[in-house]
Amino acid sequence: ASGVCYGTSPNPTVSGTKTTDGNGGNFSSTISGLLPNTTYYVRAYGTQGFGTTYGNQISFTTLPLTIPTLTTNVAENVSNFSAVSGGAISSDGGASITAKGVCWSTSANPTINNNFTNDGTGNGTYESNITGLSPNTTYYVRAYATNSVGTAYGSQISFTTNTVALPTLTTNAVTDINYTSANSGGNISNEGGMPVTARGICWSTS
Repeated sequence: ASGVCYGTSPNPTVSGTKTTDGNGGNFSSTISGLLPNTTYYVRAYGTQGFGTTYGNQISFTTLPLTIPTLTTNVAENVSNFSAVSGGAISSDGGASITAKGVCWSTSANPTINNNFTNDGTGNGTYESNITGLSPNTTYYVRAYATNSVGTAYGSQISFTTNTVALPTLTTNAVTDINYTSANSGGNISNEGGMPVTARGICWSTS
């Protein structure tokens, strides 16, 4: 048998944790199930009928866990009351992503203590729907991702929601005029960014 034995104490032996990688010659060993930010000692070993021989000892330190690394998507489909953004997680920092989304505010550098979305877990690119906004207002947005170490934020973007205006409309010509009544009406070509709640015609002798 041959392989490597390893542990957090110097001079590991086959009585501890080891791999088994064949019975001679050159071999490659994959060491898994390690702890982050920990120093391990490793020795190759070979076993035959007379016993076990060990190679020279080496050591290495696993990488520490960190907060995720991500970027913020530009805002799209900006309307009076909503917009679409999101993020792209390039590294989970060595720990599973437990929450991700975007946070926003009318002040710079928003955090998850402000308004935020929750768009699931895991790595990769995601899309976030930002709703409940006010018209003609500038908002600041950052993507966020959370793992067991903490929460990281992407770069900040900003956008301004559309302006609400009065409706645009025309008055129809008067038809069917008789002694006490007539017909008219209108055509609304633009609601001005908000639903029209009442419509009709008004008249007077002035």
